Amino acid sequence: MGIGKRIKEARLALNLTQEELAHILGVTKGAVANYENETSHPKEPVMYKMFEALNVDANYLFQDVVKIPVQKDISFAEYEHIKKYRALDPQGQEHVNTVLDWETKRTSTIAQKDSRIAELEQSNITQFPNRSYLEPVAAHKRTDIEVTEELQKADDDIMDNDDEWK
Repeated sequence: MGIGKRIKEARLALNLTQEELAHILGVTKGAVANYENETSHPKEPVMYKMFEALNVDANYLFQDVVKIPVQKDISFAEYEHIKKYRALDPQGQEHVNTVLDWETKRTSTIAQKDSRIAELEQSNITQFPNRSYLEPVAAHKRTDIEVTEELQKADDDIMDNDDEWK
């Protein structure tokens, strides 16, 4: 199915006559008939009005003409990006591809992290009542000498004095 048939199909789906569509587009009824018969094609400003008037996008109208996989939800901005990309030289296209690869990986990584966080939030984490195993053990008692209370106090004083650790 060509562009003319798709224009007609979209027009009829909205119950518009050729004359009504012509009025919306600011062209003659004959111009609309020529578009549908593919005798002529609308110029760019008329084409954008047609997208709005018929509530379709470029892929819908050009899907048999464009040689790329078609998605029906492509936006006008995306269509413009494709046109600009095709106008680039190979080096420019390589730059765009590099940035797209970086951004795809970045957003994929973020999505994976978000998914993992959500998974952890929903999981049942076991809470142990006795958490003494989490208390730090800074040093063990000396075994080479007898530790008196005075020695123990001296060690504690050193550990409690933050001036020693600056």
